Amino acid sequence: MTTAFPMSFAQQRLCFLHRMDPTGAAHATVRCHRVTGPLDPRALREALDVLVARHEPLRTVFPLGTQQQVSAEGQGHVRFLEVATEAEALRHAHEEAARPFDLEHGPLLRLTVIRLEPRTHVLVFAVHLLVADGASLQVFTEELALVYRAALLGDSAVLPELPVQYVDWAAWQREQLTAERREALSQWWREQLSGVPLFLDLVSPRPVLGRGRRMHRVLPAAVANSVRALASTERQTVFTVLAAACGMVLGHRAGRERVLLGLAVANRDLPEVERVLGFFVNTVVLQVDLRGDPDLRELLTRVAAATAAAYAHKDLPFEQLVADLAPPRDPTRSPVVQVNFVYHPAGTAGALSLHGCEVTEPLLDLPSAKFELTLRVEERSDGAYTVWAEFDESLFEPAFIEGLLAAYEEILRTATHHARTSLPRSPMGTGEEHLRRIFADVLKVDSVSPDDDFFQRGGHSLQLVEVAVRIRSEMGQDLSLRELYQHPTVAGVAARLERTGASR
Repeated sequence: MTTAFPMSFAQQRLCFLHRMDPTGAAHATVRCHRVTGPLDPRALREALDVLVARHEPLRTVFPLGTQQQVSAEGQGHVRFLEVATEAEALRHAHEEAARPFDLEHGPLLRLTVIRLEPRTHVLVFAVHLLVADGASLQVFTEELALVYRAALLGDSAVLPELPVQYVDWAAWQREQLTAERREALSQWWREQLSGVPLFLDLVSPRPVLGRGRRMHRVLPAAVANSVRALASTERQTVFTVLAAACGMVLGHRAGRERVLLGLAVANRDLPEVERVLGFFVNTVVLQVDLRGDPDLRELLTRVAAATAAAYAHKDLPFEQLVADLAPPRDPTRSPVVQVNFVYHPAGTAGALSLHGCEVTEPLLDLPSAKFELTLRVEERSDGAYTVWAEFDESLFEPAFIEGLLAAYEEILRTATHHARTSLPRSPMGTGEEHLRRIFADVLKVDSVSPDDDFFQRGGHSLQLVEVAVRIRSEMGQDLSLRELYQHPTVAGVAARLERTGASR
């Protein structure tokens, strides 16, 4: 027996994106764990069955992309394999990570148990975001550890009863977002992001294919301690320091004074949903404002205020914000924010623990990247930080990402409250001055700043054609309309011309 319920706003967007990319790889989370010790497959299967019975999303499907259907009963989907070598185990793990999800029939949570030796296994958990976000996986791994131990010892795990399920929260969310509330939120966001370029061009544009890759860099405990000390001295959070440094690195690389970061908001303010699985998360936009050459103390104050304001207006679904801002359509680009930033304090990254076993998480390149670039800082048990970069390798070269991570470490290593944060901007060249005159003439305004967005200043497509014609005729260089759409600022066009040297 199944029961149909309305989807949440975030689930609607995910279902739409899934239809655009049926592989579903960009909308799933895959965790790979190496387990050393006496793993009991029977107890593991029993534990998974208990969690499927406990959490409705783990037995939910989306047959038409218009509603979610919850089955009254269900079992965990577990597949067992035996391999001879480590390489073969990782190959199967990669294949499982790339295997599409069937939203209509499920399952949307899969566990593959790969046996290398009697005391060595590789576990691959694959779960679609429709049924479990990052905070859900933290809950899932904690409860799996408790239930597995109970099954192993022949006991019954005692878990607190869930007061609500995800479908209850989805209904509540729709009730709260009235037309008036939605319009007020939309107006606030439009005002906040007015004049900010909605594309952060870190590298020259190229086709984005969604091929995921991960790299990481360990920041020593001494650097992490300096970050914590600075945050304490300035009475700011560690997140504020890390996010501000991220904005500085990206601003320096892109030549931008205003950088937009995507933040994943847990949306678990209600105590009733703290232990509920589902896709609660919403993306909000954090602006890191580097204008006016602030020192780091001032920048931290700005980032803290911007974070608090963004969280206070977090209830506007991200897909509705994108529709309201209406950035130039480009199916190869992530709209509004191209870089996501995540900070995991110690114990919040969803580490798996299984009774009597040692569990580690080997590096597993993902088949798809959810954003063009995600920077994730995880606090380790030894006090150090691991900084992960998950990126689209069709867009970024590994050497670029390595340089980005190195620059991030250097900023954090040398951070003091009086350090300047301004962009290392060279004096404006004649080419950039010429571009400013062209933009101002076409827009019929007195002047244009290097980071002013052409469309935000009132420009339209026909005027952009005129800009392209004048660049060709007056500067002897050629840019396509697509490139101008992607770089709608003087600074962006100048950087593009400098990178390509695209003379006729």
